[in-house]
Amino acid sequence: MLKRQHIILPILLATGCASRGPATWRFADQVLTPPRVRPSFTVQRGEARGACPRGDAVAVDARKGRLKIAVNRAALERQPRGWLADWAAAAEDGRCISPGQGSVLAERVLESVPLASGVRFRLVRADDVRAGFIDLGPQNRLEVISPILRPGANEDAPLTEEVGVSGAGNTIDVTLRVSPDLIGHETAWYGFEPKAGGGTRIAAISAETSIQRKVEPRSAPAKNYFTFGRDTGFYRLFYKADQTAVLAGTETRGQLPQDLDACGRVACVTIPKRVGVNPYLVVSVNSKPLAVPAHMAPTVRSVVAAAKMKPENVLGTLRVTKPFGGRQVPVEFDRSKNDILGLVLTGDEEIHW
Repeated sequence: MLKRQHIILPILLATGCASRGPATWRFADQVLTPPRVRPSFTVQRGEARGACPRGDAVAVDARKGRLKIAVNRAALERQPRGWLADWAAAAEDGRCISPGQGSVLAERVLESVPLASGVRFRLVRADDVRAGFIDLGPQNRLEVISPILRPGANEDAPLTEEVGVSGAGNTIDVTLRVSPDLIGHETAWYGFEPKAGGGTRIAAISAETSIQRKVEPRSAPAKNYFTFGRDTGFYRLFYKADQTAVLAGTETRGQLPQDLDACGRVACVTIPKRVGVNPYLVVSVNSKPLAVPAHMAPTVRSVVAAAKMKPENVLGTLRVTKPFGGRQVPVEFDRSKNDILGLVLTGDEEIHW
């Protein structure tokens, strides 16, 4: 039988942690401060015993089954797009941490120090609109719009044709005519489901057709373009100058290419020019998922606009929560100002009004 004093201490410790709990995130002067600022912390590394990445922004002291992490806020804020995601991927690839724990460690780093709005988004996403690519993961959705043609129609025939050009000076009007073979379109949505050991797999969520203005749901898309191998878990969407989309898929984040010249060495799927592929970031709004365009970092303001609301109509009752320590925690802000509307979101927040 256990002695009474042996069981009291764990209970007290558990009670103390529960009563302390996360307080609130604080957003002021365009800086988001976590509930508890801890620039130094320790994490378990499991059975991993490999080399850990070095750097000024995040220093790692490996001690057998533990890692002591020290975060330099100033150096971290200076890092380029996607740096923390690449750093965490390198920690996995080098067996500094166990497979699948890179994103968890990256989140701990982001929860440790105050950071200017937008820095968190920049550090975990290598999106480069100028370079023409967007990284895709669990917070994303893909909308795929495909044309539906009459049975027997030539699938390679143009869907539109130019029938007239007019105008003068700096103004030109082009008149196009839609092919009579085009009778409708299919809209399919895809999500990114987390995989064991890290990364995600692409899965169809829904599909519907619209033919002569009659909309009908479908059990699955007519064609799934995203047929990657089972080991593929990381994806980067490229847009070419000719408006063709190419999705690259790799087994590790470190293998993602910077351009399409690497498509001979990694798996790439080219989407037909007549098929539209639109990436979105999913944010919870009033307990329902809302997809917002992923071409640029979303803000509270852009999410409110996507919900077809005016910011001044929701500011009085606006509530924003963000994960901390595995649970949603409120974001505290000054309601006499509209600064909260400029908060850059990463997709894991919940917004209510």
